[in-house]
Amino acid sequence: MDAFQAIILGIIQGVTEWLPISSSGHLVIAQELLDLPARENLLFDLVAHLGTLVAVCVYFRKELMRIVRSMFTAKASRGPDREALRMLGLLLLIGTVPVAIVGLLLTEVIEDVFDLRLVGFALVANAALLFVAERYGAKGTRRSARLVDALVIGTFQAIAIVPGISRSGFTLSGGMFRGLEREIAATFAFLLSVPTLLGAFAYGLITLERYDADLATFAIGFVGAFIVGLASIEYLLKAVRSGKLWIFSVYCALVGAIVVAATM
Repeated sequence: MDAFQAIILGIIQGVTEWLPISSSGHLVIAQELLDLPARENLLFDLVAHLGTLVAVCVYFRKELMRIVRSMFTAKASRGPDREALRMLGLLLLIGTVPVAIVGLLLTEVIEDVFDLRLVGFALVANAALLFVAERYGAKGTRRSARLVDALVIGTFQAIAIVPGISRSGFTLSGGMFRGLEREIAATFAFLLSVPTLLGAFAYGLITLERYDADLATFAIGFVGAFIVGLASIEYLLKAVRSGKLWIFSVYCALVGAIVVAATM
């Protein structure tokens, strides 16, 4: 992989990790177009994902610090606000359980059976869910998540392990279907990504068979994913507030249909 390919893949990761259009699906497509064997670039993929993880941690740094502090505050010292933040932290951990189970059991199976055509079909399915969420799930008013919400959203996140299904899109849609106010659903989805991506990064490093590294190339991919990731988080939040998820639905439907047609 050269520097040009690294910056292209880093930008794609930064854009598609947080916009509800599937980073894994787009990376599969991009690597196919760039003639880069996916299994030979697993470490680069991990580094690019780390860039987007750092981006969400930076963007929501105040919220994350408040949650972490509340988790380690003695019960006697917690007021109502810190108790609510502690509960939110517990819900985020609970919401991570489904994807952890599915990831441990099925990641290798999905990677082995999923090809470019199936990525196309998954993108179409992603488009359908975004459309339904915008059409029927966007009228929620609740501003705090509950245990059932965490489990449902976590299950939606677990489904998104399939390349072509957007993790951010599915978790956001799950929150909207549960009646959360759309921006609260988006914020919960972003916060839920932190323990999920941390776990995926750690698991990826542990199970990686090769650690060949070109530090300059990896740095380019990391920085590209980080900078573009920050911008895409802001863009998605604006799109959610203005009720424009349908834009991403149309995009996924078009790209998915093109991929399916091209692989027939």
